[in-house]
Amino acid sequence: MPPIDPAHLRTRTDALAAQFEDTAGLAAGLRRLLDDYADRTHRPSPRVITSSVDNAYKAPGPVVRAIVTALRPPARANPAAALAAAERIWAGRSREERRIAAELVGVVALQHPAEALAQIEAWMPQIETGETADALAEHALGPLILADPPRYLEAALRWVTHPIKWVRRFGLAALMPLVHDKDWDNVPAALAVIRHAMTDADGEVRRAAAAALAGLAPKSPAEISRFLREQAVRPNSNTSWIVRNAMVGLGAAEQAEIIRLLRA
Repeated sequence: MPPIDPAHLRTRTDALAAQFEDTAGLAAGLRRLLDDYADRTHRPSPRVITSSVDNAYKAPGPVVRAIVTALRPPARANPAAALAAAERIWAGRSREERRIAAELVGVVALQHPAEALAQIEAWMPQIETGETADALAEHALGPLILADPPRYLEAALRWVTHPIKWVRRFGLAALMPLVHDKDWDNVPAALAVIRHAMTDADGEVRRAAAAALAGLAPKSPAEISRFLREQAVRPNSNTSWIVRNAMVGLGAAEQAEIIRLLRA
């Protein structure tokens, strides 16, 4: 991986922006840039068995951000080209490309919400890692759900009960833009989504459910404590795991009571 020269990187990202409407050329040029900055020093050990997908260039964050910054203006100027470019870039399958594709959809999402949502839903079954699920939820869906929470929370109820685990994982990640929005406080609406995941056997889905609950705790500790106490008495090991990992944002007394219920 070469050192990052800001001027040289800017020249290359400007070249990508200049060919924005040539989706094939843009995707190929982007891939070359990511490959040139790929981190090849860390290779997976053959002795380590993992279920994660090694589909990343491991390009530095500043490189990915520079690409997104360069592509935002032409995306805003030509939303149709942005959606076409996002589709071609997503097809590259690396985590970096999918993050960039998600950001392009997010740039035009408020201008073309129906088209953006259709693109997001077409990609959901193709998600392969939690990182990609989070990127798609934050960058592509984020502008939409922040603009109209009830509409997209209703959609999340469908996603979180989907037979494909990555769609369920995305349905929970979709809550995080609202969790991080200091002005949004409809905790019961989020709990209605999370409730459907409380017995999920998949570890990725359980971790996302616990993270969402822990993130919601500062908005309404009483509601989260009550929800976790209700769930703690369910005789389900998956539910118990989520409860144990979600209660970290609560006070010591609430945690002690939840642990007592779990052990009862």
